[in-house]
Amino acid sequence: MINRRLFICFVMFIVAACFGHDASAAPAQQAILTVKASSQADMETQLVVMNSKLIQRIDRSHVEKFITAIPATDTFLTVKDAETHATTYAVDEEGNLFDVQRGEKIQLDENAQAQLLQYVGLVRSAHYGKMVPWDQAKQIIPRKKTFKVIDMETGLTFNVQRRAGQHHADVQPLTEADTAIMKQIYNGKWSWKRRAILAQTDEQVIAASMHGMPHGGDGIPDNGFSGHFCIHFLNSSTHKSGKVDLEHQLMVRKAGGRLDEYFDHASPYDVVDAFVAAIHLGDPLLLALSVAPQKNADLSELLRSKDEIEAMTRTSHYVKKDTTGLLSVEIPASFQIERQGRAREHARISFHVCRTSLLEPWKIDSVRVGTAAKQGKKDATRR
Repeated sequence: MINRRLFICFVMFIVAACFGHDASAAPAQQAILTVKASSQADMETQLVVMNSKLIQRIDRSHVEKFITAIPATDTFLTVKDAETHATTYAVDEEGNLFDVQRGEKIQLDENAQAQLLQYVGLVRSAHYGKMVPWDQAKQIIPRKKTFKVIDMETGLTFNVQRRAGQHHADVQPLTEADTAIMKQIYNGKWSWKRRAILAQTDEQVIAASMHGMPHGGDGIPDNGFSGHFCIHFLNSSTHKSGKVDLEHQLMVRKAGGRLDEYFDHASPYDVVDAFVAAIHLGDPLLLALSVAPQKNADLSELLRSKDEIEAMTRTSHYVKKDTTGLLSVEIPASFQIERQGRAREHARISFHVCRTSLLEPWKIDSVRVGTAAKQGKKDATRR
């Protein structure tokens, strides 16, 4: 397998060869294309394009002003001029640029968009892992196989060995040093929270998800880790229930750069569950993909308090209806919420989920929050 850093350098060489230099551009002018799994991630992959014609083709005559809805994205283009002034644009999946500070959308001409999307494809392929279903991943990573774990947020890496696991991989850090790095990823405290990771073997880099809680059987002595932890892959499931774990699967898609595809096809009920997972995990990209730009007061307050929430669990079943042909739906459900230093809460939350057209993805634009007890009385009155 090609080393990831060398591969990125190889990509840069190919880009320069394919698109060449523009002699009319200022010598110090450059564009830097950055891909990272979330806006807060330290791990990022960059492609530096020196003197590209693309830089001069950001035609500000094709500008849509007063844009309030900047798309959720993992891709950013920073353009630096000869005087080192820099402007950073968010890049959507169609190759449009969004100037966040000015609130402007810049639509490139067709050729420039195609060139930009070629760049994006190269950087994304270097940054993300391959989406490999569990029935194949378990053959690539058999029992006793050692491999490297790369955390998509921090970029920290450590070595592990797969010890067991029928429905997903049960693994352990190889050494005490590896355990220390893993604990650093979890801010010094073991946690069940899922994180997007890459599982790097000698053959390939695979999108995966891990939690950070030692449990169960041990097998590697003197590694400072009592038990094992779990790594999930595409379509893997838990051992006890045999069910697919939504939070793990969302993090697998994040590690594969495929979260937007998931939301493109998600039902409004899937979007609510993804939102709850995003609150629990504190994941900014997941939140941005599940929530509309315009929010009501209750939803804004819930988002502001997300860092206090340690767990949010749905405790009631949905009464699902066919949403084909609908542009909005109201989804009520009961939840158990655990906040730092506070008693456990039971809340009844009604989500208003909408889409701007039948071709657009569903988004949550408002919620109504009440206590479960009060909602129960209202339900009893209706009966």
